[in-house]
Amino acid sequence: MRAPAIACVVALGLSLGWGAPPLVPPAGANSILSIGGLGEPQLEEAARLRALGGAGVAEHGPRDISLVNPASLSDVDRILLQVTLVPEYRRVSSPTVSENVNETTFPSARGIIALPGGIVLGGSYVAGTNAEFTVVRDENQGAPSRLRVDGKGGLNFLRVSLARRMAPALRIGADWEVISGSYRETWLRTFSDPGLAAARDTVEVRYPKKGRFRVGAQLAKDPWTLGAVFETSQSLPLEQRRSTNGASEVFAGKRLKIPTGFAVGVSAPLRDRLRAVAQYRRANWSRSSLESDLVDFRALQRFSFGIERSRGGAEGSSLWHRIPLRVGAYVLQWPDLLPRAGAADLSGGSVAVNERALTLGAGLVTKDQGGGLDLSLELGTRGDKSDLGVNEKFARLGISFLVSDETWKGSFHR
Repeated sequence: MRAPAIACVVALGLSLGWGAPPLVPPAGANSILSIGGLGEPQLEEAARLRALGGAGVAEHGPRDISLVNPASLSDVDRILLQVTLVPEYRRVSSPTVSENVNETTFPSARGIIALPGGIVLGGSYVAGTNAEFTVVRDENQGAPSRLRVDGKGGLNFLRVSLARRMAPALRIGADWEVISGSYRETWLRTFSDPGLAAARDTVEVRYPKKGRFRVGAQLAKDPWTLGAVFETSQSLPLEQRRSTNGASEVFAGKRLKIPTGFAVGVSAPLRDRLRAVAQYRRANWSRSSLESDLVDFRALQRFSFGIERSRGGAEGSSLWHRIPLRVGAYVLQWPDLLPRAGAADLSGGSVAVNERALTLGAGLVTKDQGGGLDLSLELGTRGDKSDLGVNEKFARLGISFLVSDETWKGSFHR
């Protein structure tokens, strides 16, 4: 449900004629499908929940925390620090050429502390989107040239969370998050004729930092849990600056509306040491989010499902028995509705971007049950050669480190 990046201004580039699929896929960048749309939506969850398809809204426990639902912090009884990094490999294919791409992202970092009165306080950084891309295209109209388009930036969220267990079965939480970030795009055209000077155009987008609320709740009656989250909207005034050789223009007046959203999910037992989780997330992007004739939007939706086998007792058991195992899947519908391959705008219709993946993972827990290492693997695909002119196959390795300190554990914070 994280809002996509402000890379929607990439749509300005469509009017320059690079709405068609590039002849050379991106190198050292994130999804080629970031071009011409809002960018690649990021999943903020740690590796444990990534292995369950991203279904975290119903998670709770002393260390089983989620970045989706602030209410999941209610049972934390110590200090926790958690950091996640995600190396990714992609195979990008167009009708004419294919290329391998590698990158590493840091989707989230979080610190949590249990306070007196049963209150839990948390602070986190969340990468909402990744709008980085590189496209290289040879052009033969007029003087032969090569066009290179580089984009970077995205939306980030700085968040403060409060949570408390209000009753044995009821947990509530709230987030105040500040939306920050920027976007910069550069078009560089170089000519085969050495007598022609290279041409450079730059687009920069800025917007003020603004905050919004997220509220969540969980109803737990072991071993069942129901969870839900609601996100408020926020409107960001945009300032776009376009620069070329010796000239600069500033455009203002447009606004990007970060829409409302919600998530609902459940955790249910299957048998001893085995449970299932499911979640639905939605952000209500629409054409009114940013008025444009070059790109359109639909609601972002993510359907997640996972099964987890919890770790067994340590005494007299094998390593296989002691390691928790997870498997899951998800379907992600990007909010971007992009022009068809070869088109410069939406007059010929739009194409949706759908992403599907299978997930799996495992983890190790420290002796005090407070910290650990979790790993996840996501194998998926997105895009369509016939309609979009490109598709991607990807493999993501999620690595999360959780460190705990029992300084506050005990009766002091209860």
